[in-house]
Amino acid sequence: MNKITVLLGLCVILIFSNRGLPATLPLQHVRGLWVVRNTLTSAGKIDTLLSFAREYGITDLFVQVRGRGDAYYNSKYEPRANNLTDRNFDPLGYLLSQSVNDSLRIHAWLNVFYVWSKDTLPGNGNHIVRRRADWLARPLNQPDMTLNYPSSTKKAQTEGLYISPMQREAQKYFIGLLEDILSKYAIDGIHLDYIRYPNQRFDLHPDVVSGFRRRYVLNPNQFLLNPESFAQKFSIAGYESFFLQWRKYLLDGLSDFVRELSGTIRAHSDKVIISAAVKPDIAAAHWDFYQDWDRWLREGWLDYAIPMNYTPDSELFQRRIDSYLEKLPADKYLVGIALYNQTPEASIPKIARIMALGNAGFVLFSYNQLPRQKKVADFIKNGFRKDPRFKSGGNPHHIQTH
Repeated sequence: MNKITVLLGLCVILIFSNRGLPATLPLQHVRGLWVVRNTLTSAGKIDTLLSFAREYGITDLFVQVRGRGDAYYNSKYEPRANNLTDRNFDPLGYLLSQSVNDSLRIHAWLNVFYVWSKDTLPGNGNHIVRRRADWLARPLNQPDMTLNYPSSTKKAQTEGLYISPMQREAQKYFIGLLEDILSKYAIDGIHLDYIRYPNQRFDLHPDVVSGFRRRYVLNPNQFLLNPESFAQKFSIAGYESFFLQWRKYLLDGLSDFVRELSGTIRAHSDKVIISAAVKPDIAAAHWDFYQDWDRWLREGWLDYAIPMNYTPDSELFQRRIDSYLEKLPADKYLVGIALYNQTPEASIPKIARIMALGNAGFVLFSYNQLPRQKKVADFIKNGFRKDPRFKSGGNPHHIQTH
């Protein structure tokens, strides 16, 4: 046993001393990597990614093929990403062709509602922000938002521009985009990211407002934009009642769309794994982002939720894990762990903790950092090599997780 192994073992004992580690990993354990789109810009980068994944025991790659309303695959809906300089290169197609003999699972990672993040608008006139600005989510303090606004106000609202989650034409557009991918590529999974509202300061999109009015008669502008005057007129209880109905309307509306997306994927193939990156605190996910992801698991609309438990704080990390152990089916979640904001000495005990659980596994964010953090990579590699199934020299990529 080398010094690194001893040190890591002590770290795990100190941080998680009230829980023992089993001798072997759970049979279905997933060791996943999020792969950000800048890795998909050339064949050479993809070859290096696959070589690394094979060497270090990675089982699942979540590859970002839709970033900001652009495509890292051959799309009939969206423009190619600007950093794909070879116009004939299909990143997703190439990745799949080079991994066909592995049992590495390839998940197409799609940012659903988040479509733009820069201070200037996209130059390509075919970009969804240019073509359908009327689909964008509206902040409460600017319900009549136009595309003249982004550089001065968007960062104060959220990280960028979002499509309105309940705008029906936009929903149909994304379903078409999804069907396009499923019809062209033999992927193992669809991974949904940013399948949420930007925050609770949204969404006064006209279609969302009219939908609420049809159900509850009242225009939500009345209590959202002027809560004090509304409370004076209808009482605090009246305000709280309507505000709760508004939040539930958004929460349930997004869940209805997730159910539809799931049905679309299942109709194509019941073998495609459906997963979503979700906010790590379940209550905050519900009421700050209207993301009812534990319900999505219970209903079977997702195969996996991946709560992004990115905190470097070990105590907060563990509190969230405890909540998952209490509230979630053990085989229905993967834990997202960040590498970009913590040292290997901080991240490795977290990875070890997940390896010790009976849950489905973990996903690291992201591949961009892992090759430079050799201690972390070696820990993962040594972890699967200790599994008794590999003592005979078997291929670790033939683990079946489903």
